[in-house]
Amino acid sequence: MTTPDQPPQPSGWGEAPQPRYGQGQYGQGQGGYGEGGYGQPAPPGGQYGQPQRYGQVPPGQPTPPYGPDRFAPPAAKPGIVPLRPLSLGEVYDGAFGAIRHNPGVMLGAATLVLLLATVLGVLVGQLWAPALSVALGDVFTEGFDDPGMDQFNTTYAQIVAASAGMGVTTLFATPVIEGILTVSVSQSVIGRKLSVSETWGRLRPRVWVLIGWALLRGVVGGILLSVYLVLAVLLAVALGSAAGEGLGILLGFVLVVAGLLLFAWVSVRLLLVAPALALEGQRLWATVARSWRLTAGSFWRLFGIYLLAAVIVYIASSIVSYPFSAIGGVVAVGGGSLGPVLLTTLGTVVATAMITIFLSAVVALLYVDLRMRREGLDVALAAAAAEADRSQPGTR
Repeated sequence: MTTPDQPPQPSGWGEAPQPRYGQGQYGQGQGGYGEGGYGQPAPPGGQYGQPQRYGQVPPGQPTPPYGPDRFAPPAAKPGIVPLRPLSLGEVYDGAFGAIRHNPGVMLGAATLVLLLATVLGVLVGQLWAPALSVALGDVFTEGFDDPGMDQFNTTYAQIVAASAGMGVTTLFATPVIEGILTVSVSQSVIGRKLSVSETWGRLRPRVWVLIGWALLRGVVGGILLSVYLVLAVLLAVALGSAAGEGLGILLGFVLVVAGLLLFAWVSVRLLLVAPALALEGQRLWATVARSWRLTAGSFWRLFGIYLLAAVIVYIASSIVSYPFSAIGGVVAVGGGSLGPVLLTTLGTVVATAMITIFLSAVVALLYVDLRMRREGLDVALAAAAAEADRSQPGTR
């Protein structure tokens, strides 16, 4: 039994019954990455939950002439990444490797969920597009008698309404997509390729918890950040009135930057909640505390890897989706109505799919990496991979 200050013992990739972490199966509520046990003895030179030096010679063993840490045997790599702490390049390469290893889930299933959410969002948005067109007409067409302005206003209202509707439906769909991708990546790490139905079967018991976490994170985080920024501006204005405009501007700038840094720090500390929810089967608040403990002391590394990944994929997605928006704008100027909406929506789907798939894979691998660093998870993964090899037809 673990305490709040103790990480749980690793709980399972293999075939035999094992100690459970909470309710068990990663994604099923009863076990782990596979179906069996990790609860094996800690490797020499380290305890589960403590940092280890990979390649270190166990106590009492002779030291090789080339030194204890150099020229260590290469780590096993049964899947998309080596089973040892990962470098930045290995995290990114593993994210692309997960897509290549199981494209049916990583691309097919994730994109299908996103497309369904998009279609629903567009339909919902069109319900209030006429009212939005009237409201915008008072702004855009006032003083103009050109019928083309009316058409442009209608098209613009439809695009805005569709985007707003997609924003709402995507808010619910994104955590489901993240969960699907996390389960797939977790199995690709040990060389297993799950079907879409197997992936969904493991994730289904955790879907509503993931959606609840996404809503809680988005709504509460947005409200708290907005309140902080408003208070910071009001305080800066008050100080500027009392002590001078320059001092007020400086204080406002410092408070805004400090608030954004605080928001980034909390976001990184909670970055692993989603993969832990999808894979560990714990309750929401226990998983939030789990992520907080697991990320302790790793803020800058996690922040740097995630920020760089986000910048790369946002630039790439903007380049890919820009032609859709540009062509849609030309069609809108030419008097089209449906075409611009469809093109803009398609560009949004492509960009969102690229961002969600890559970043979800990166976060899932960061979760595995931290557990290998802190809990010796690589030992359990290697055992589970070996068990999977033995269970394959034609192997012994």
